[in-house]
Amino acid sequence: MTFTPTGKVERDVMREPAELLIKEAREKARRRRVRRMSLFTIVVAACLVAIGVIRYAPSPKVNDGPSNSSAQSLTCPSARVKLLGVSEIPGGLGHAGLDVRASVSSFSTCLIGGYPIVREELTNHLTVTASRVQLGYLGGWTASAPPPRLSLTSRSRVVSFTIQSAGCDGPRPTTQAIRITLPGTRETLTARSFYEGGIGLVRGFGIYCGHLFVTPLVKGPTGSGG
Repeated sequence: MTFTPTGKVERDVMREPAELLIKEAREKARRRRVRRMSLFTIVVAACLVAIGVIRYAPSPKVNDGPSNSSAQSLTCPSARVKLLGVSEIPGGLGHAGLDVRASVSSFSTCLIGGYPIVREELTNHLTVTASRVQLGYLGGWTASAPPPRLSLTSRSRVVSFTIQSAGCDGPRPTTQAIRITLPGTRETLTARSFYEGGIGLVRGFGIYCGHLFVTPLVKGPTGSGG
């Protein structure tokens, strides 16, 4: 008969649950550390993304009509601008238009082009800004290519564009002044009258009917080209 000592077995049986508990506690602690590290990583990544969005998100653009960025880029900041005249464009079918002419020059050679900023001041104390249209019912830039870039030198040259709007009747506010800034320049011109064929110089610009548009700047006095 063989006798098996039981002391060691009992000690092993007693030690095994304790080791399992220790191992389980260590595993729980390890999982907690992993969860904390994962959460920390997610928070850091979210902060970096938020900082990147705030830093690199484009600033909202002010909408003077669809866009007037061409007029806000001062490609000819020293340009000298003079208003030569504003004349009525005979319209029809509910349309009204003006041909605006100016002379421009610059001490240093530079290029301008695009759409002027046109704002009409109304008798009800509101100011409306013209939207851009390349070719309207009463003229504009007729080519399919982008509007032209015009070279300025110390010698004055004549440029022009058109202002087009709706025609209407009835009790409405009238336009008492038009503020004009040519693209690429900083000087603002003010028109308070226009020339109408068969009548002569007319003060103010009549009833404001909405649907106000400006066409691109072109060379010459007609307001249209291409």
